[in-house]
Amino acid sequence: MENSNLIQLFSFAAILASSVFIPLISEQYGAGPIMVGVIVGAYNAMFMLSNYLFGYLSDKYGGKFFLRFGLLLSALVFALQIMANDLPSLFWLRALVGFAAGTFPAALTVFAYVEHKGKMGQYAGYGSLGWGIGGLLAGFIANNDTIFLLSSLFFFVAFLLSFQIGGKYEKQVEPSLLPWRIVRSNLRVYLPYFLRALGAQAIWSIFPLYLVFTGADKTLIGLTYFINLASQFFLMQYVERFRNLYLINIGLLCTVITFFGYAMFPYLPVVMAFQLLLSISFSTLQVGALQEILTNNRERSSAVGLLNSIGNFTAVIGPFLAGFIAQGFGYSGVMWFGMAISFLGLITFTTLLE
Repeated sequence: MENSNLIQLFSFAAILASSVFIPLISEQYGAGPIMVGVIVGAYNAMFMLSNYLFGYLSDKYGGKFFLRFGLLLSALVFALQIMANDLPSLFWLRALVGFAAGTFPAALTVFAYVEHKGKMGQYAGYGSLGWGIGGLLAGFIANNDTIFLLSSLFFFVAFLLSFQIGGKYEKQVEPSLLPWRIVRSNLRVYLPYFLRALGAQAIWSIFPLYLVFTGADKTLIGLTYFINLASQFFLMQYVERFRNLYLINIGLLCTVITFFGYAMFPYLPVVMAFQLLLSISFSTLQVGALQEILTNNRERSSAVGLLNSIGNFTAVIGPFLAGFIAQGFGYSGVMWFGMAISFLGLITFTTLLE
């Protein structure tokens, strides 16, 4: 098995496990919907900035150092989350965790692109499997400090694995810190991806609370995440053979249907069934977007870092929007918003192709 897959598995398991109950922890410290959005948004804002910055640095200087630095930093910082004991400390620690978690993904993705000879389905699938394992472990452990320490251990294992990664990561180009050319040349991917991600991130920021509303406990929350993410592991390896733009189109369409289902049927068994369609939507969109970006850009780390940063920029805005919408219209209002903005992404993608 390629080492990039294992690093992806352990790092994604660590990130998801330590994130899934943050909205619930925030509520326990007295946060309302808007403050939950602020704390979730702080993590994603720092992840966004770090992801693009270290993607640029990896293109400029080579990625192996930044890969190892980021994994070791994450192992240290994720353990510090046990020190959170009120809303201010939780806010600052989650911001620090977001910065650490954004240091290595762009470099790792380029290593994986070389290892997998341009086919990214298996690599992306191991990320989803890691998310699924992280969600399942978090649900069964159900102890915040234990989850944070386990996440730190997973990152340390990934750091050790990074010394076994093969191949060279040579500087290919002199990247630009302000990537206007990359944005223009990839707008047909970036813009629909942004709109879909905005709707999705609004939903994910309150999704554990929505699941509690439908009758789930912590174990069932973890199981609901696992259904989606474990399915992605198998689907991503299958869909990588299809045309990239076709995959993006299917992903956007399935997203619209899934979020419509969340809005119309807020019942736990139905929501769990829709996790399978959600799995198809993200598998096709993510594999299609990754392969399209990596194939058509010389500045691969910068282009991937920008794609990741777009997702995390929406994860900054999405929680704020979700907080205001949920306060006025409840959780179903957030689901309707997610469906509408994803539909706009589908229309945009079709228009840009023409």
